[in-house]
Amino acid sequence: METRTITINIEAEVLKKLRRLAQASKQKKGFLGKTITEATRDYIKEKEQEKIRKSLLRKLEQGYYMGKWKIKKREELYDRV
Repeated sequence: METRTITINIEAEVLKKLRRLAQASKQKKGFLGKTITEATRDYIKEKEQEKIRKSLLRKLEQGYYMGKWKIKKREELYDRV
């Protein structure tokens, strides 16, 4: 997998907690990059799911035309005479 270098701004308190977490779990070099990549991947997946959900809700609200009922009486539906 190809990686790219970017510069980002993170709140100091968040970065401090993230570094403490890395030290506590004895993570090696690249922990911050892997964590940010994972969070970004999760964010993208969440947005894609939200887009799919909105599309399906729109279709559900729109409804579907199922044709015209040609049965006038209940007896026509069953073999009861």
